[in-house]
Amino acid sequence: RRVRPHAIRFPLSSIFLLRRWRFRVAAMAETVPTLLGVPIKYLVLCFLVFQNGGAVLLMRAVRALPGQNDFVTQTAVIMQEVLKAGTCSVILLIKDGSLSATWEDKVETLKTSVPALLYLVQNNLQYVAVGYLDAPTYAVTYQTKIFWVAVCSKFLLDKTVHRYQWLALTMLMSGVCFVQLGQSSPSSAGGDDPTSSGLKALGIGLLLAAALCSSLAAVAFEKLLKGSTADMWTRNLQLAFFSLLCSILPLMLSPDLPKIWENGFFYGYIGWTWACIAMNGWGGLLIGAVIKYADAILKDMAIGASICVSAFGSVLLFGAELSPNTLSGIFLVSWAVPLYAGRANFGLAWLSPQAVQDATKKDQVLAAVKELEAVQSMGKPAAADESPSLQPAE
Repeated sequence: RRVRPHAIRFPLSSIFLLRRWRFRVAAMAETVPTLLGVPIKYLVLCFLVFQNGGAVLLMRAVRALPGQNDFVTQTAVIMQEVLKAGTCSVILLIKDGSLSATWEDKVETLKTSVPALLYLVQNNLQYVAVGYLDAPTYAVTYQTKIFWVAVCSKFLLDKTVHRYQWLALTMLMSGVCFVQLGQSSPSSAGGDDPTSSGLKALGIGLLLAAALCSSLAAVAFEKLLKGSTADMWTRNLQLAFFSLLCSILPLMLSPDLPKIWENGFFYGYIGWTWACIAMNGWGGLLIGAVIKYADAILKDMAIGASICVSAFGSVLLFGAELSPNTLSGIFLVSWAVPLYAGRANFGLAWLSPQAVQDATKKDQVLAAVKELEAVQSMGKPAAADESPSLQPAE
């Protein structure tokens, strides 16, 4: 085929490479949000560690008070969602002067129901599974959600998780399991458990499914926060609305409903009960900020570290025993957190992120060479079977 002199042919591979280079430059141009010179990501992660650890200690202290086992737990969950929705509404009213923009896009609003429904399924699966498993088996099995989050992030969000980070997640999961086993009482360790092996296997399967639902919900919410123009407060308000609906449904089917009708919705509440509700409700908004500025994997890392904080707090405040399992778990978690960031490799090359950086630089050099070759070949006539030319309009 005859080629006109002014026709310039661009191989499709070079077009794709140039597009990828343009997107890479645009991503590098993005600035990291900071507060007082510190990246917000690190601030919200630190806040989540101490908030979650403090919430566990506060709930344990409240439950130890006389009469604090009388109120229905599901009512406290509903009030947490009401508190989150109210807080987000006030912030949006101050910022925008109206809540109409929150519900304008019906499709985007309905997307937020997905994580709420997943959390509902997770809670119900946990409720069923706890009847078939002893406390140690339950604690260890449910911590597989740390791995599920990484797997879901890799396949649904196309995130890169390096091998030293997989090792860090393994150590984090093991450490959290050790801490929880160290805090469980000897009577809950199983002993002569009459539950058959078939029912135990069913309980483990249900709990693994619950962990998967929890991970899918976190990753789905991360995609909603980072993949649309709606801001964090709008998404949290939408999630609180759907979570409120999903919390009322189990309460209507609960055997505690007659007790609520008889004694009232707030029966058994005291000031400390409201403190727990506030801690957990605003903690939910903090988790949303962590997912927004960090990701779902780092959220689970922070929650794992908070379990160690609550273990130390239990020893200091309640005289709990610091068992070898607890110490081993704290050590593993303390190593896993900096290892995930690539700062605790003990000189091992295969754990060093430098090797990852070198491999990335090598890939970038190879890509640059291909781009250069593609650009150099742009002016050359192409064969008849090559891609069609991009000719100027006549």
